[in-house]
Amino acid sequence: MRSPNTFESIAPCSGSYSFRRDLRLNTWLLVATVVYLAQRYVLHLHPDWAPLPRALIGLTPLVPALFYLRDWVRFIRGMDELQRRIQREAHMFAAWGTLLLGIVLTTLHQHGLVDILPHGLGFGGVLVSVMSLWLIGVAIANCRYK
Repeated sequence: MRSPNTFESIAPCSGSYSFRRDLRLNTWLLVATVVYLAQRYVLHLHPDWAPLPRALIGLTPLVPALFYLRDWVRFIRGMDELQRRIQREAHMFAAWGTLLLGIVLTTLHQHGLVDILPHGLGFGGVLVSVMSLWLIGVAIANCRYK
């Protein structure tokens, strides 16, 4: 029988870190990042393209992002009950935090109070926000359940 997945196996400097497990889990995230940067570069080079091809190219990072989501769900399913609960709470914190951040930024921009990110967070901003808030959520949940 296989041992359950642990968060420590993918957290560098945790003492039980496994580069192979981390790489296997996060490869699709790396691919999504590279595809995102490539599509930004291509769209910057061709601002005169029609809206439909630009939108389709803009959505290309979603394909590897969905594969990453699939691998992450599989990883979480292999955790014990407490770790699954911690991950669920951290992901809910990150999702709601990102949603609220998007709403606040949009509202402040609409009323002329903020001039940053006039078109919202975008794909990169959402990923950075979710990842940052997930890390905070994991830290909070780990302190809560120790």
